[in-house]
Amino acid sequence: MATPDKLFENFPPVSKESWLRQLEKDLKGKPLQDLQWHLEEHIELAPFYHPEDGPFGHPPLPGKRTNNDWEIGEYIEAEDFQLANAEALEGLQGGVEAPLFRLRQAVDATKLAQLLHDIRLDIIAANFEEHYTAIEPWAIFRYFTELLETRGFNPSAVGGSIDFDPLLDWSNPPIDKLYELMAYCAEQMPRFRVLQANAQRFHSGPDDSSIELAYTIAKGSEYLARLTALGLPAEKVNAHMQFAVSISKSYFVEIAKLRALRLLWANVLKAFGAPGLEPFIVVHFAEESQDNSPNTNMIRASTQAMAAVIGGASRLYVLPANHALKEPSTAFTRRIARNVQHILKMESHLHQAADPGAGSFYIEKLTDKLAGEAWSKFQELEAAGEFH
Repeated sequence: MATPDKLFENFPPVSKESWLRQLEKDLKGKPLQDLQWHLEEHIELAPFYHPEDGPFGHPPLPGKRTNNDWEIGEYIEAEDFQLANAEALEGLQGGVEAPLFRLRQAVDATKLAQLLHDIRLDIIAANFEEHYTAIEPWAIFRYFTELLETRGFNPSAVGGSIDFDPLLDWSNPPIDKLYELMAYCAEQMPRFRVLQANAQRFHSGPDDSSIELAYTIAKGSEYLARLTALGLPAEKVNAHMQFAVSISKSYFVEIAKLRALRLLWANVLKAFGAPGLEPFIVVHFAEESQDNSPNTNMIRASTQAMAAVIGGASRLYVLPANHALKEPSTAFTRRIARNVQHILKMESHLHQAADPGAGSFYIEKLTDKLAGEAWSKFQELEAAGEFH
């Protein structure tokens, strides 16, 4: 049996010139230039890439990960807390690892206890989003830690997050409260994230991916600047921070966008004296990627989820197939959404390779182009003081 480094020893190498000659023959007079793809004004892609177009990237991407594992997420709409608890337990029994409780009303200690009844908080990642006015993420955090103490869970073993994005939700961002939560987590809850740089509002489709990336890292960089100025080391900020990103239907673009985000953020962290670290990326399906046909959405979910996973998602949420119909999710649509991720792990084994996109010349080239263009735009945003 051939070893991995000798798989192609019986096949003669083919030069780029040979490929181009064959392309010209197959095109029958049509110019090869007609097959060029203009993703953005300054990003043009060839129909194919060859090793001679390299060098390509840094396979695997920089970072300390040894695999590509991600957390399987599921949305839990929490308006009726008893019903939400039942749906959460159903999902956890079906293999969900990171439920996202989308709170539709303010919670107190009693309501949170009802919502999390019978849930082993030390073996999952419990995540919370507030969808109402007068949000108070620090209050939820306090109720949550009190609940951990009451139920006897070790806080250091508990993972999860709270959607706390001061630059998005407040005209006068409470960075002081964010700092207090981060400092507490740095000491007591190393697996819990209390800052979410929500980049979903920057998403406007694949044609503006470099702009989306530039705004995303500009926001993250501003958080780094403000929190390190208060005395929190950059590596601690990164450890308790996550990015929320939307992806569309453009398979290769979304793979490259997530890979570019990882490269860009690693570069930002290096500038703050924390080299070799990666961002924690939470991936959601963009609303406009959904069709009014649930069957279409179920099929499309597989390629969207693949793009997220190959790109390096840390946690993934697949929308239920009936979401676009403005209907509540059902046991069936939730099961199909979570099983897409199970298939990608248990059958495709995409969690085992550290960087599944590495070595694809096309993906590598698109990653580099998006990262380069986004970095230029990021520098312009920084010079303009966009988030200051």
